[in-house]
Amino acid sequence: MAHNEKEFGSKVILFLSVLYLMMALLGIGESFGAAAGTPETVSGGGVTAKVTYLNPGSTDDPRFQVVLDTHSVGLDGYDLKSITVLRDDAGKSYLPTGAENKGSGHHREVTLIFPKVSPEAKRLEIVINDVAGVKERSFRSPSISGFRLKGI
Repeated sequence: MAHNEKEFGSKVILFLSVLYLMMALLGIGESFGAAAGTPETVSGGGVTAKVTYLNPGSTDDPRFQVVLDTHSVGLDGYDLKSITVLRDDAGKSYLPTGAENKGSGHHREVTLIFPKVSPEAKRLEIVINDVAGVKERSFRSPSISGFRLKGI
């Protein structure tokens, strides 16, 4: 009896492993980015940038919170609305249509609003340019910027 239980357990584990792998390869389970509140982080040049997708799955204009933190670089000179772009997998770029700024000095926070993206787009990325000597910070992992579009 114990042998049959072990064999059954092994088959269940194998089945679940194959199922998980297939879901990962097909992108099943991904939504339009991560759940709101899950930031993607990129550090460089003494500055940590965090991007959080605020309204995943919404038909409203895409909104992203961008936070810059540092202990050594003045951040007041960076206009995040003018140095951030949203790009899709078809090569189209979208500039922010609005920005809500907070903070100053070593902590900057802005909510960026972008126009609705092309219905043909399958993936997006947020790019922040030229902050603290880092030419481009790209957020395109599945958790924040490798968004798989649904319902748009």
